[in-house]
Amino acid sequence: MIDYTYLQHKVDQAFASSKSIDHELLADKLHNELKNLPDDDFEYLLTTAGFIPDVYENDSSEETLFTKFTEALVCAWANRIGFSAKMVKTKASREDVTIEFGDKIIVCDAKSFRLGRSQKAPNAKDFLKLEDVRKWMEHHGNANAIGGLVTYPCKHEWTSSSDVYQYCSTKEAPTVMLPYKILAFLFHYRNEYKPADLLRLWDYERLFPEKLPKRMSGGNKSAYWTTINGALHEITHQTPEELQQHIKEADTKIDAIVTSRIEAMQKEVKAIEDRVKTRVRELPD
Repeated sequence: MIDYTYLQHKVDQAFASSKSIDHELLADKLHNELKNLPDDDFEYLLTTAGFIPDVYENDSSEETLFTKFTEALVCAWANRIGFSAKMVKTKASREDVTIEFGDKIIVCDAKSFRLGRSQKAPNAKDFLKLEDVRKWMEHHGNANAIGGLVTYPCKHEWTSSSDVYQYCSTKEAPTVMLPYKILAFLFHYRNEYKPADLLRLWDYERLFPEKLPKRMSGGNKSAYWTTINGALHEITHQTPEELQQHIKEADTKIDAIVTSRIEAMQKEVKAIEDRVKTRVRELPD
């Protein structure tokens, strides 16, 4: 069974074997590997995706390659459930992954975050800029581009209400936000629905005829997920109980890797402290 360090090991191997790193080439190579990964392993990688190892420095080449590998994972997911997807090479004002089915196009932003980030959830405007989604859609022609998709690790989400849920219920630029564990759910049950059925997630005239205000009763987070989960039940033909069971099992796996990463970082901090103390003791009086 594969473990959650799979992508990190791939990054570390790349930097151990070469000082010259071609991020795009390595991402393409990984994408081809992921397309043929056993189903159980691929589903596990999806469930636990999106957490940048805190051992990588901010804005480092290692961090960049890891985020590219996360994009490769999302691209492989789309291809394996029956869409046609490709990673975008030219990143200036473009999406990470372009997903196609027939003449319909979805522009995807594949997010990765650090577990050690100071904020529990990212700033809403950093997480999603609807204007960017609109520009990406315009690039493909609005007649073909039906909306956006934002994928992200579920440990970084808002408590009860956020501008994000308002953004993601705006029918002028339908943008669905799905944590990686839901991508894993859709992969697990991919034989229970047709790829075209999944496009119903972007039918915002039906799902979100009005955007969800931030100050609505009960919070707009609950309202968003009630609607999206209902659509997921319809599309996959799974009961609410089956979806919740999948989420519960996914959360158990994610909590385990979070604990493991924290313990690894604590060991690293302890090792650094010990080395510093040793060097201090060796200093001449």
